[in-house]
Amino acid sequence: MAVHAFEITSLAAAGMYAAFLAGEAILLRKARRTLTHVIHVNGTRGKTETTRLIAAALRAGGLRTLAKTTGTEPRLLLEDGSERRWRRWGAANVREQRDVLLTAWRRRTAALVVECMAVAPDAQRASTAFLRPSILVVTNSRPDHEAELGTPEEALEVFAEGIPPGGLVVTADASLHPTLSRLATLRGAECLLAERVEGLPCHPENAGIALAVALRLGLRREVALHALRDHAPDPGAFAIRHLACPGGRITVVDALAANDPISADQLFHRAEQTKGETHPSLLLLANRRDRPDRALTFARWAAAQPARWEGVLLAGEAVPKVRRILEEAWPGRVRRIARAEELAQEPAGTWIYATGNWKTLGPALAQAQRERDS
Repeated sequence: MAVHAFEITSLAAAGMYAAFLAGEAILLRKARRTLTHVIHVNGTRGKTETTRLIAAALRAGGLRTLAKTTGTEPRLLLEDGSERRWRRWGAANVREQRDVLLTAWRRRTAALVVECMAVAPDAQRASTAFLRPSILVVTNSRPDHEAELGTPEEALEVFAEGIPPGGLVVTADASLHPTLSRLATLRGAECLLAERVEGLPCHPENAGIALAVALRLGLRREVALHALRDHAPDPGAFAIRHLACPGGRITVVDALAANDPISADQLFHRAEQTKGETHPSLLLLANRRDRPDRALTFARWAAAQPARWEGVLLAGEAVPKVRRILEEAWPGRVRRIARAEELAQEPAGTWIYATGNWKTLGPALAQAQRERDS
């Protein structure tokens, strides 16, 4: 008898949950129909900046635009260009994409630009299902999250599952275009290869994507370019920071938000073009214990070019194998640091190239820069 009652209760609960999902699906379809454009920004690197650039261009063109980024911290970018932190009740969850779609509906926006926050293929599919985008952006496909996504080629196949049938996919990476074009054709969609846009305070590929999207939606080129030039960067965006130390200052090339060596290398090369005279230089690697594969990838990349830096600083959570790899390349020249303030102990004139994980030191570095400039 008790078992029978339990079965009835379970069936009732299952029925209620099914009814909830059906009601939610109806509400999401209704919300989606009110939005003229939904742009889903995916890829390995550059998603946050690209989302911000597209939103800035659309706002400048007169479209009431809401955007959400999940880069260094989750942010909601409002229609007037202001922004606020996206409040989370617990861990990050892909259902945030549902919530931002409903937020856009309630705020009566015309366009929604959303950074893909998912990694695992199933979660990426859920993100697409919630948003039902009209445009997919794929910034690039580089080594990262290989346990979930596999090789860059396999990751691209996952990204491409979000191509909207009959819609548009945009990239500025010519190496991705053949695959994206082929898969877009299978969905009756168009694939657009955007041209790089140089001379703006952002990555040329990301600016190119934003400009291409803006032009496709009917915005004027000069209006879009002005918006890209003046857009508000993410709190963790790449920066060259000058921090006070005894006897002068040190320079920190803050690429902590670049979570793969290819991206970090590109940013470091940009900084090296401004370096001028010879200065002592150190590499700073910020590790996360929950990203051991990433930490090891950075360590092997760094150890392959020991002449580039005079030593290595390790921050964040210890990954013993990382230290062993680096000690082989820089014997006796690998040191741990616990706080950003310790960087001020380096000799004046030192350049520190930092990458790996923004949350470890990034906020403290940004705050130190603000205090110096105030």
